[in-house]
Amino acid sequence: MTTLVLAEAVSVSDHKQPSRSKVAAERRRRPLTICFGVLITVILFTTESRWPDHGLVREALFLLGIGLATAGMLGRVWSNLFISGYKSKELVQCGPYSMCRNPLYFFSAIGMVGIGLCSGTLALPAIMIVFFAAYYPMIIEREERRLAVRHPDEFEHYCVRTNAFWPRVSDFVEPDTYVMYPRAMRKNLADAFWFVAFAAIVHIVSRLHATELLPELFSIW
Repeated sequence: MTTLVLAEAVSVSDHKQPSRSKVAAERRRRPLTICFGVLITVILFTTESRWPDHGLVREALFLLGIGLATAGMLGRVWSNLFISGYKSKELVQCGPYSMCRNPLYFFSAIGMVGIGLCSGTLALPAIMIVFFAAYYPMIIEREERRLAVRHPDEFEHYCVRTNAFWPRVSDFVEPDTYVMYPRAMRKNLADAFWFVAFAAIVHIVSRLHATELLPELFSIW
């Protein structure tokens, strides 16, 4: 049995205070995320699906959506198992991080599409995909620049053999044992479970539109 040994020492002063660029990025990310959330909420509460209620297409969209939302949730939990407690110390390269460098964002994209599909439309998940494709590559690039500074040689080799976003299953590597930090992991669990919760909320709003308990301004596919 092999055991993963984590031996890299990192001084407290190196990571005690976030960099100015990181703080600025976080400040920009929050208002953009809030604005996008407001936009999606407005669309959700003012539109209704053009697909027939209880029709095959609409039911299939919901089943696919709840499946993707669940996959996104479980994928984020799995990724957090490996990264929680190590993000500022280690360049994690095993588990989901052996298949791609940004599994948290990959599973977030899957979960977002799932939430959109639970509306019984194709337009809402399409809007979410456009937002993700336009915004998150910049976030990924910024985070990877920090990793390149923190782990220059190691990160360069990691980039050569591992995709940035799309997982390559053939590269999967998993240790027999792994040290998990419960306190750090607990802080990251809540955000993962919101995927299924939001999917349920979106479906409930969709049903309210379908039963005419919630009026709509226009319909979308």
